[in-house]
Amino acid sequence: MEKITYKLFLVLVLVFALQDGQTQENAEIRKIKFKGNDAFNDGELLDKITFREATWIGKTFFKKEPSFYSAEAWEMNKAQLKAFYQSEGYLHVKIFDPEIEEHPRKYKVELKVRIEENQPVLVDSVSFATLSQGASDSLFLKRGWERRIRKLEVEKDIRFQDDLVQSDQDAISEWFSSQGYAYVEVDPVISLSSDTLGASIRWEIEKGPFCRFGDVDIEGVKRTPEEAIRGQLAVAEGDVYSSEKLSRSQKQVYELGLFRIASLQAGLSKQQSDTIPLKLTIEEAPRWSTRFGVGYGREDQFRTFIDVDYLNFPGKTMRSNFYAKHSGLEPYRFEATITQPAVFGPNSSLEFNPEVGRRSEEGFESFRWGGDLSLHQNLSDEVTASVSLYFERVNIDIESDFERSLSELDQSTYSKNGISLGMLYNTAKPRFDPTDGWSLAFNTRANSSLFSSPYPFFKYLFEAKRYQPVTNGVVLALRLEAGSILPVGKGVVTPVEERYFAGGSQSVRGWARQMLGPMDEEGVPIGGNSILEGSIEPRVKVIGPVSLVGFLDYGNVWRSENTFKLNDVRFAAGAGVRVSTPIGPVGLDFARPVFESLKKWQIHLNIGHAF
Repeated sequence: MEKITYKLFLVLVLVFALQDGQTQENAEIRKIKFKGNDAFNDGELLDKITFREATWIGKTFFKKEPSFYSAEAWEMNKAQLKAFYQSEGYLHVKIFDPEIEEHPRKYKVELKVRIEENQPVLVDSVSFATLSQGASDSLFLKRGWERRIRKLEVEKDIRFQDDLVQSDQDAISEWFSSQGYAYVEVDPVISLSSDTLGASIRWEIEKGPFCRFGDVDIEGVKRTPEEAIRGQLAVAEGDVYSSEKLSRSQKQVYELGLFRIASLQAGLSKQQSDTIPLKLTIEEAPRWSTRFGVGYGREDQFRTFIDVDYLNFPGKTMRSNFYAKHSGLEPYRFEATITQPAVFGPNSSLEFNPEVGRRSEEGFESFRWGGDLSLHQNLSDEVTASVSLYFERVNIDIESDFERSLSELDQSTYSKNGISLGMLYNTAKPRFDPTDGWSLAFNTRANSSLFSSPYPFFKYLFEAKRYQPVTNGVVLALRLEAGSILPVGKGVVTPVEERYFAGGSQSVRGWARQMLGPMDEEGVPIGGNSILEGSIEPRVKVIGPVSLVGFLDYGNVWRSENTFKLNDVRFAAGAGVRVSTPIGPVGLDFARPVFESLKKWQIHLNIGHAF
């Protein structure tokens, strides 16, 4: 009887084991966890394999297909993990088969993968040589080569990484091809030491023939004068070949703003001719284009706009834009922008911008018309400068009885004119949802600098933004803004519509729009001459297009000029959700003041990030 029971027990164990294995082989992967991965977090490793975690939200709302576990599929994912680690310098990584835990719900499992990373390979040395002249090639003595070396990613004592080697290979090739060597070939010769876990890299460079540009053939032009296009080129027949100049030429042609496609290609040949012809293929953009949109924001309520572009008008290389908008803050605004590109060279443009509109704020309502004439100059790919002459005619109705009683503000209709200067440094990318880079802007305005005006003043504003990737799917966004308005000459006060206000969806979000700062006895915002504000905002991707943000905003506005009292700075904290769209993220934020007796929640709904 005992023998029968024992055999029956073994049979049952075998049956359940087989059923368990079959369940695992067909089970949906609910969760994947890694252990021992000190160099890379779980999110980074998940990005490198085909297995995907299955969540109810992902399957229901974003139609994401789940992954199913099988021994064969695991071997493929294991190979992917190993290849990733080895490409990052961990040649002796060990990846163990997963521990499989069944989820309480049937046919679902959780995987726990243990990893032994071991020591990575470090770079022992980096050297360079051309095949024709070795390490003594005269090109290595150029100052530009020294600058290039300092920018290379791979250097002594850093961890060996395949993608950094590839990046340096491209950078070295680009430098040589910008010195006239169109056919250059660059190869890394890597020597590994199994004892010291070190790697020596010797870059071997085959320069090929020294080349010059040939003639430039332009195809596809219909409306735009060919001489205007040639004026944007940074190359000419007979110039020393340069890939950098090719790239710059294509960019400058495209910046005319008239083309859908502007592709400049070098006619490289298998025979490696020392004269390189160029072909510029143009596809002109449609002459008419129209954008129309409607939306809703907590501050401006219902809003709508229409935006019309008309190319090659009024001149053959000019662009005209017509824009109209309606919202709760701007009952109407009409403006036109006429642009003449390449006015003083390939990287400059002249803009004439007339406009008329009405503005409705808590503290005032205004009607204004005027315009400005602006010169924009691209100093580099990252830096843009501008200078403008402006004129405005303003009719204003001030809500505050106190402000209306001031003798210095007894004019409801007046003119403003002057010169404004601006400078922008921008490396933040991508445009609508930055994940890395800087944006630094400085703007000044000198009113009454051209003709006499009732309110002479000097105004400046500095703004810095930083987007710092922290880890996979997490970005830390920072902002700091400071500015002031200084009455000059016979000026005593500044016009209300020029003053600084704080509070709102793009300011300190714990307060309603313009409700942080100086107010009269009745609680009407009257603005101030100095502002200091900023934000700290972690942005975390959750799933698909959905992100979550937390934020701490701070700031205030002071009545006097050049006044920034840190002990008066107010704080607000909150959180929000973002959904990415082709025109930028749509956001909903909840915020309230902190360190305040009154803690009323504010809700902000907008298109785009707060900054």
